[in-house]
Amino acid sequence: MAVDDSVRSSLEREIGVRYVEVLGEVSASATRRYAAAVGERAPIYHDVEFARREGYDNVLAPMNFLPGVINWGEGAPYDRLREDGTEADTHLPGVPQQGVRVMGGGEEMRFLAPVVAGTVVERTTVLLDVTPRESSQGTMLVARYEDEYRSASGDELLRSIRTVLLR
Repeated sequence: MAVDDSVRSSLEREIGVRYVEVLGEVSASATRRYAAAVGERAPIYHDVEFARREGYDNVLAPMNFLPGVINWGEGAPYDRLREDGTEADTHLPGVPQQGVRVMGGGEEMRFLAPVVAGTVVERTTVLLDVTPRESSQGTMLVARYEDEYRSASGDELLRSIRTVLLR
């Protein structure tokens, strides 16, 4: 199945619906591993004592850590994966589990507060709009999602607008 009117209708029904997901606690080991993976060597991301001298309770996560982590748990079982390997979950409301290829089309981020290891994070996802576009491979859909990341205490950490291409 490629994108067609039924896929577009499914997506359009999700416009404006808010999905809230508790992602879990940001661990110091995950932030260190992510920092190493993206080449971030600053001690604030690796050294707890340094971070404490800077006024934080623990190491910080690199700024794009939150949207960079697709799945905070063990991952979905095989039968919950799309053909392209992405997980069929609330992070892409309205996208069918099978038959649609999902590709990233860019992301705009606003960083609002530092993310400290030990913070429990919640993400709210809202589909903003869906637009059909012609490509060399036929019709595709461009979906824009807004993600808002907050701490369990309600502090806003990051906002992003993700563009997702569906074919």
